[in-house]
Amino acid sequence: MISSYLSNESQLDDRAIHLLFSANRWEKRALMERKLKRGTTLIVDRYSYSGVAFSAAKGLDLQWCKAPEEGLIAPDLVLYLDIPPEKAAERGGYGTDRYEKLEFRKKVVEYYYALRNSSWENIQFNAFVITICLIGHNCQKGVQLQFFDVQGKKFRELAMNCILKCQN
Repeated sequence: MISSYLSNESQLDDRAIHLLFSANRWEKRALMERKLKRGTTLIVDRYSYSGVAFSAAKGLDLQWCKAPEEGLIAPDLVLYLDIPPEKAAERGGYGTDRYEKLEFRKKVVEYYYALRNSSWENIQFNAFVITICLIGHNCQKGVQLQFFDVQGKKFRELAMNCILKCQN
């Protein structure tokens, strides 16, 4: 249902799709807890901040958007790989997703910035915007990350520094 909505094959009320995305996160909560208890570090692409930012950018009340996320596992660290929406629009295939509209993306970025707290690391990036949440204090040093050049440093180096930070 979510995939067909994202690819514009179906229509849903904005509140309904927000709750479906949140329900998807709640569906995985128990599995995430089990993995964390076993010492696994989870690297989660986007997670709940994304749902809140996108739904609020559509005009839904920010507090209403946050409410279904209450009680989900909070990330220890959020790496926000930041790129201007105009730059993101240059990537191949941009525009096929329901939310890949330049003016809408600008609103989403505003909400991401509004949601930031002390767990966030903002990284200026020369690729598509991604939010990665690291959850779990037992960060694994062997986590395999792709190499990207970010502000003169390798992304792996930046990510490992952040992982070490969450261990302390």
